[in-house]
Formats: sequence, structure tokens, C-alpha cells
Amino acid sequence: MTRWKRQGFFSRKKALQYQKNSLLLSSRRKAEQIAEEHGFSSSSERAVERTEQEQSDSDIPEPDSGDINVSLNDIPNSRYDVSWREGRQVVELGVLADGLAGCAKCCIPLHLTHTVDILHCGLGAFLRVMCQNTTCKHKNIVPTGKRHGRIWDANTKLAAGSSKSMEQDMVISMVKKKLEKGINISTVICDEDTTTMSRLRQNVSHSITKMSDKNHIKKNFTSTLYSLKTKHKSLTTRVIRYFLKCFNYLLAQNKENPSGIEQGLDALGKHPFGNHSSCDKTWCAHVDDPTKKYSSLPYGKPLQDEKLQEEVMSICSRLKQNSSNLSRLGSTQGNESFNKSVSLKAPKNHHFSGSGSLNYRLAASVAEKNSGQKYLVEVNKKIGLSPGKHTKKLCYLRESQSRKRRAIARTREAKRRRIELKAKKCQGTATREIREGPTYESGIDLCTEKPDYIQIPPPSFKPELETVPICDQTLVFFDLETTGLARTSHITQLAAVHGNETFSTYVMPDIPITPSASDITGLEVRNGILYHHGKKVNTLSISVALDSFFSFLEKFSNVILVGHNIKTFDCPVLLEALESCRMIPKLTETVKGFLDTRILFKTVHPNLHSYSQQSLAKTLLNMSYNAHDALDDVLMLQSLVNKVEFSEIDHNCSTFSCQYACDIFNYQKLIHKNLPSLQCLIDQNVISLGMAKKIAGSGLDFSCLNLACKRNQDGIYALFTEKSLNCKFVRVTNSKRILDSVNEFFMSLNES
Repeated sequence: MTRWKRQGFFSRKKALQYQKNSLLLSSRRKAEQIAEEHGFSSSSERAVERTEQEQSDSDIPEPDSGDINVSLNDIPNSRYDVSWREGRQVVELGVLADGLAGCAKCCIPLHLTHTVDILHCGLGAFLRVMCQNTTCKHKNIVPTGKRHGRIWDANTKLAAGSSKSMEQDMVISMVKKKLEKGINISTVICDEDTTTMSRLRQNVSHSITKMSDKNHIKKNFTSTLYSLKTKHKSLTTRVIRYFLKCFNYLLAQNKENPSGIEQGLDALGKHPFGNHSSCDKTWCAHVDDPTKKYSSLPYGKPLQDEKLQEEVMSICSRLKQNSSNLSRLGSTQGNESFNKSVSLKAPKNHHFSGSGSLNYRLAASVAEKNSGQKYLVEVNKKIGLSPGKHTKKLCYLRESQSRKRRAIARTREAKRRRIELKAKKCQGTATREIREGPTYESGIDLCTEKPDYIQIPPPSFKPELETVPICDQTLVFFDLETTGLARTSHITQLAAVHGNETFSTYVMPDIPITPSASDITGLEVRNGILYHHGKKVNTLSISVALDSFFSFLEKFSNVILVGHNIKTFDCPVLLEALESCRMIPKLTETVKGFLDTRILFKTVHPNLHSYSQQSLAKTLLNMSYNAHDALDDVLMLQSLVNKVEFSEIDHNCSTFSCQYACDIFNYQKLIHKNLPSLQCLIDQNVISLGMAKKIAGSGLDFSCLNLACKRNQDGIYALFTEKSLNCKFVRVTNSKRILDSVNEFFMSLNES
């Protein structure tokens, strides 16, 4: 390795240049030292001559001892510019250190205090640093951070941290600029989260007053109540909303009335707890009728938590100290509206802040805010361009649409709709929190108690009936014989027919055949052999029998299975067997839907005494047959349907899709699973059997209801009134009587 590389230089030229500059600097220092030690030496004998700029600097008079705050910018003809010291910049120390390591021409180290100019680029900047070598005087460009192309990393990748530290500087800068333009600013609307006003009065003017933002005041009040929620179980989300409603009312009714604000805050700490000494008759009906129920509080009764009342009174007493500010509140919604307009023209996912179009996009937002959508036409006219027929038409259309939206937004119906949507959103969030339990909470994993990780199932709703048109479909008649009348019975015989093609097979059940079923069907099992009316029959396993059944159905296209009373019996039994063999997907692929002839005959012949298949054959065909043999049943059913006239509408009303059959099957299974745990509620007359089935079908059992009540006092209300995705139905019920009854049962259970 060559000598200059070992010394750390990139090239021999740089090494020689460094040696030359080092000699010049050493000779200059030596000459200056001689000049200081021998004041009698003439300026012509000095080794280094000063430049004209240095001579002008040497003529600067020294300030008096009292002028200790003199800035270099205040000195005339100064070569220093310290404006780069003002404001805040994002600086990457590594990049800045590399930039100051040496001059680009002479390699002499640079110093930050020798900066003469700055070029701001968003959160990044270029510093112009002058080299102090008298023979160089090169102005080096030093960046304060990394860049990718022309884009600064600080402008695109700075996602961490808070912008609150820059908010104060921005407000001060904006106010100063407005004052320079002759615009007088007397009041600033801002929140309570920063020290902006104190800095504004210190740096700009003490006469500027502050007006609080009403939305931030309401949010701070709500946040304070939510912070008390963990200490007081009675302070539920429902109660907090009631407090907020009262607080909003007292602010709206007492504008420019500080004494009214104080009186309202006194009432706010007493009214929800049954004390109406500070209430006014104009808004409190309890003054005339103390027994009147509270429409927005649990059970319509006042709150009884004395400690909570002390906390609320403490909050109200602190707010009373600022009653004058609360009586004159402003709003920053105009700013938020303008921010939305800017975000539409300069979205954050496109880095327009690093391009030259940002100023134009911002100017377009300002013009739209001031002049409306027609600003584009005026801009085109200003620069001498024809706006164009279609541009004018579109601008006027957008302007009329905007006016219409603003007019609608001010109506009572629109405001009510916004409140309803907000309440729906809040209810959805509260319900999800109750169902999921505490999933994110400070220090939850360090808690010594066992965490509540049980999740309440999401809502399940009874499926809606979905019919199937039978036009151009193949009707295949089928019937089952089973071990009993239960929906979980096993199949003992399966038969189907279409035209002259028939299918029939016997199945060996895994459970015993009930005596009543054996008397009806003539089937019985003795020593592992199935007999039909005393005759031995060949049997198949259920999986093989179902495979054979599907092989028969695959001969036809667009199959609809037709049976008598199949909606309530045959379909659940068939689906139970298919589920045990994991063949339900094969059913949905092969079969389009089902047709229940019992429903069909009830529609066409509504006044018959009986709708059993035997009775229909006797009444309509004057025929009798060997009933409860699956093959004979389907042959007779085919004859009934073919010989009796039905319209297509009658047919369609009796059908249901294969997907509906699967959904209702799963719904019934859910009821069968959860209903036994709710039996204690039925026995104590808390709910009826029908309501218990509805609760079980929604996916809730006793443990879920008890857990919801433990997590939140309004947990039962939130779960029962949770809405479906299409918002047509609630999960269980909206009945206040049932809600109160179930909630009181679990509240007393947990207290004991």
C-alpha cells in the first residue's frame, strides 16, 4: 500500500494538497505570533495579507461592556449570518459530522459556527459553511440528513415522535407573518394541551387572548370520566354518555353566561345522583316530580355511588374555576375542514412535500375554500386561458352539489342521523370490547391474577329462507326410515325415484331402533342382522349407502330433492348423517335445493283435515298403499305430485335452497348445544322457553351471559342488542323488560 493511502487520503493529489495547505497554515500562525510578540513590526513585513473582507471585519467597533446581547446579525457589513440558529431542524449527526470533516477543496476541517447561509427543505436543510483557509475561502454545501435522490429521508420516513413540539413555533411564525402584512390578530382558538399561548404572548404580543376549542373541552371531560371507570363499576359507558349529554347541554345553553355555567356544573354533580337542589324547572322534570324515572340511566334510577359523586363534584369544581372561558368557546372545525381539502389535493401517500407542486396544490385548496369550486374558471381567466365549456359545466355542478350537501347537513334529520351513526359506532365498539375482554392494557401481562382471555362468540342469527325456482330442474323424490323420531336418529332405509329409475337400500344403524319406530316401519335388528317384517335384508354401512345415493343422483342434472315433511324431519336427519361422514360439500355440489310437498299441499288445498301422505293419497287419488316403506312412499309421492295440478308459484313457495338447509341445520345444532345451560333461567321464570332458544341460537350460553355481566354492568344490554351486519335485526331482543330481568338475575348472582 502506498504511503498516501496509509495516511488516509483517497489520492496522491489530495495528500500533496494537504501538505501544501498545512505549510501555509503553519507559516501564517508563525507570522501572526511574531506580529503579536513584536508590535513594532510593520504590516508589510507580515507573512500573510488580509483580504478585503477581513479588513472590513477588523474595522467593527467593539461593543461597550453593557451591550452583552449584541447579535452578529445586528452588526453592519458582517460576514456572518446566524439565521440558521433559529427554529428547529431534524439533524442526523453522522451525516453532519461527515459534511464538516473537511473542505471540498483544501480538506481543512470545517466548523458549524462558520455557517453563512441555510436552505430549508422541509425538515431537512443545506448549510453553506465557509472554509477558514485564507487561500481557499470555499463555501461548502453540507446537508443535515440523508436523501434518496432529491427526497429527504426526514420528510418521508420520520414516522416516530410528536409534532406537538413544532406546533408552538408554527403558531408564532404564522401570527408574525400576519402582523407583518397588517392583519391584526386579537384572539387565537386552540386546545388545552400545549403552552402555545404563553409562548405567543412572550414572543409576539401580550394583548392576544385565547379562546378554548369546545370539541377539545368535551373530549377532555369525557377522558376524565373514562379514567374513573376502572375505580367505579357503576360508571359504565351508558352513564358516561349521559354525563356528556348533560355537559353539552349546559355549554350550549349558557353562552356568554359564566354564572349559568357555574350553576349548571353544580347541578351536574348532583342531578344524576337524585339531588335536584341546583336544578332548574326549565330542563329538569324531577323538580316537580321526584319519582320520575331517568330515561338514560340504568333501571331508570339515580346513581347510588357516593364516592363517584365526590369524584364528579371535584371535576365540576375544577371546571367552575374556568367558567368565563367555558362560556365563550370557539371551534376549529373550519381548520379541520380545510385540512381535509388539502389532504384531497396533496394526499400523504404521495410525497408532494418534496416536489414543486405542493405550493400550487395548497394554493388550490385555499382558492376552493374562499371561492368554491368555480375557482378553476377564475384562474383560467386570470392567466388568459379559456375555461372551456365542460370545465364550466363541471365546476357549476360541483358547486351546486356542495351547496346542497351543506344545506342538508344543517337539517334536524341530518344531525339526528349523525348522532345515530355515532351511537351505533360506539355501541359496536363497546360490544366488541365486552365480547373480547381486555386484550390491550398497560401492564396486563404483569398482572398476578389470571388474565381474562375467554372470548364470547360473535352473533349468530337465524338464517332467512331462500327459495329455489324449479323451472328446468330435475325432481328426484326421496324418503328415509329412521331409528326414531329424534332429529339425531340414524337412517335405516333410504330410497329415491325419478320416473322409472329407482334406488333403495337398507342401512345398519349404530344405535338401537326404538320400539315405536320398529312397530311403524317393521324394521328390527336381531343379533347384528336387520329384518324387515321378519325377513332378513341386505344392509350397507351409512357411508357406502350415501355414496350409492349420490351415484344415483349424479345421473341427473340440476337436482331438486322432493319429499314429504322433509323440512322439519328428513333434511335434519340426512344432514346429520352426511356430517358424520363428512359429505355435506358433496351434497351442495350435487343438489340445488329441496321441495317439501307437505307445504305444497297445504298451499294448494288449505282446508284438508290431515296432510299426512296416507291421507292425501286417500283423499286426492282414492288409493291406499304400504306406508312407511321408503320405496313405496316415494313411488306414491311421485304419483301424487304428477296427478295433482300445481302452478309454478305454488312450487316455488315450497322450496328452499341447499345452503339454507345447511344453515338452519347448524343453527339448530347451536340451540341444542347451548339450551341446557339456560334451563335455570327458564325454571326461575326469568325468560320463556322461546326466548331461551333465541339466546342459545345467537351463540350465547349461561357462562357467556355471566362473563358479560362481570366485565361490564351493561354487558347484557350490549350483547342482546348487538346488530347484524345489515342492521335489520338485533342479536336477541330490544325488550326492556327482558333485558332488565336477565341483567338483575346475573347482578344478584355475582353479588352473592
